[in-house]
Amino acid sequence: MATRAIKPKREETMLTGWRSIPERAPSLMLADTPTVARFLAMLGVLLSAVGLLAMVAPSWRFNYVVAPGWGFFLLSIGLVFVLFHAFRDGELQFRLMYSLFSLALLAIGVALRVIPSSAGMGALFLPYGVPLLTCGFLFAMGVLHHDANEKLSHLLLLAVGVLSAVMIAAGLGVGQINANFLAVEGLLLLLLGLVFVSGFIGMQSPTSNVGYAAGLVLGLAAAVNLAITLIRIFAPTITGGSSDYLVPSGLIMAGVSVLYICISLGICSDWSFIVLVRRELASFFYSPVAYLVLIGITIIGWIMFWVFLSDIILRRGMFEPIVNRYIINLIPIIGQMFVVPILTMRLLSEEKRTGTLEQLLTAPVNESTVVLSKFFASLIFYLLTWMPWWIFLIALRVMGGEEFDYRPILSFAFALIATGSGFMAMGLFFSSVTQNQIIAAVLTFVGMMFHMGTYLVSRLVRWGPESVWPDVFTYVSFIDLWSNTLDGALAPRMLLFHVSLTVFFLYLTVKVLESRKWK
Repeated sequence: MATRAIKPKREETMLTGWRSIPERAPSLMLADTPTVARFLAMLGVLLSAVGLLAMVAPSWRFNYVVAPGWGFFLLSIGLVFVLFHAFRDGELQFRLMYSLFSLALLAIGVALRVIPSSAGMGALFLPYGVPLLTCGFLFAMGVLHHDANEKLSHLLLLAVGVLSAVMIAAGLGVGQINANFLAVEGLLLLLLGLVFVSGFIGMQSPTSNVGYAAGLVLGLAAAVNLAITLIRIFAPTITGGSSDYLVPSGLIMAGVSVLYICISLGICSDWSFIVLVRRELASFFYSPVAYLVLIGITIIGWIMFWVFLSDIILRRGMFEPIVNRYIINLIPIIGQMFVVPILTMRLLSEEKRTGTLEQLLTAPVNESTVVLSKFFASLIFYLLTWMPWWIFLIALRVMGGEEFDYRPILSFAFALIATGSGFMAMGLFFSSVTQNQIIAAVLTFVGMMFHMGTYLVSRLVRWGPESVWPDVFTYVSFIDLWSNTLDGALAPRMLLFHVSLTVFFLYLTVKVLESRKWK
């Protein structure tokens, strides 16, 4: 029988009287607020407003404190800050705002081309419509960079794709019929359409085949256009064309078609060489070096354009070809001496230092494929650094309202490709002989000094009347080649040295990579 004296033993522990807490949902994880981007956006809106008012004040006959030129500069800086925020901040309300803003800019740009004005239909498209389309495209890329799954983002991507198709079709179709259209607006539409279609393809999801199909259509259209262009050049009687179609329309059409075909191959081809070129070209943009070089070249081009434009205003005109006075100058030439080492110093030296070169060569590729892929990628980026210079010239034609002889630029393009190939091949060779990027850059800089020294020697040394050395140094000097082609004179023999130099350095680079097998 139980009694009160017998009780169950009670354990006194730290958990005595503990009660379980009711289960709750996980804590909400909030993303960091891009404070700096939003501050720059507010500053960009302010600068854009001030710059826009300064630009329109003379038209409204208002007294202004900020000059229109500085207004354009402030507007440009402000748009850069706002674009930075568009790419950086991914919150829904900002994506919606920038999506509507982008669609509005694209719609206004198209309207300026089709709506008639007092100066004629499309007269406002080049000075105002093209910048609006460009800004609309950039804001669209900022929105699509964050999210491409919403309905508004799909609409934005569709608008970019349709506009790219219309611009490319108009540039190729009307450009084959009207040479005057091709020379200014047609070429601008072809380049702008290429930018739009590149953004359209790049923003497609990895599982989508739309980008692949767009690349194939782009290459097919370019191949058909190239075939028509070659027929009109070599058999003008068949198409009923004129014999002077080659310059400038034929060269422009052929060059654009080849560019489109190369981009189509880069998008759709799985050839190991194309894959390596894409890899090397992307590596430039994954490092800050590419953006620093582009910004530096743009600043140099802006300064030279400002000096060039001031010279035209003071002299009240220049003798043709004016493009020679714009490009051939001491500042851009010295700039090339630094740009080439910066672009080539890491091509092979970084691969050797990190040990990724051996891993790359174990893939089913040989040394020649590796060397050529790095060479073409660096050459493509080198040619891209010249784009700001040509954009400034387009602005001179559009805003100035006066035509100038741009045909020497076509001959200069061949000289630029030949000399740029020599520069890139030389830098690639020096990058292959060392693991130190600084040493490779110094060796390439010395090589560029030698190139410039040939020009100085030919000008400072007094040669005899029967000496052949002036002609030798003229063919070796890239400055003389640039100057002659910008005057409209181009002969294949003038390119022979630089093409031979390219082949020579590429051959040496391949042998340097093959030398590891000799051990």
